[in-house]
Amino acid sequence: MGKLKNAFDSWNSNIFLIVPDEDVPKAKELLTGTFHEIQGKVKLVELGKIDELFERKKAYRDFEAELGIL
Repeated sequence: MGKLKNAFDSWNSNIFLIVPDEDVPKAKELLTGTFHEIQGKVKLVELGKIDELFERKKAYRDFEAELGIL
């Protein structure tokens, strides 16, 4: 989390924090405590959502290939 804050401070970066579903409460705790300065700048994404995104994109590409428009 410290490196993400440093990246934001240095480059005004977009911050995406991807964590396993079971670690979401700990990440939220850190963002409301130690790292409250960047709380509004962090997009917290559960790992399960990344898996879902991958599967949906793959299905979309497969469907395009099936239709011959890829």
